[in-house]
Amino acid sequence: MKIHLRAVVALFLATLFLPGCSMLTHSGRQQAAYARYVSKSSKGRVKQQRLFHSNKPAMPVTEPVESSGPAESSGPQAVAENVP
Repeated sequence: MKIHLRAVVALFLATLFLPGCSMLTHSGRQQAAYARYVSKSSKGRVKQQRLFHSNKPAMPVTEPVESSGPAESSGPQAVAENVP
């Protein structure tokens, strides 16, 4: 039992002080902090987009208005009809 405990402690100390563990180096901590920042900001951006798009009012449905009279004759078709 003591041999296993000593092996575990030795393995823990070796991993703690070796530079291979990226969380213990300066650049490793910077990379982890940047990853947390990106994750947090992207979640906030998604939340804002969801709130913005959910509150968008729907376009009212309008029916086309049929008109007759002089308003129709003054369009481009009326000009084409009057040309000899």
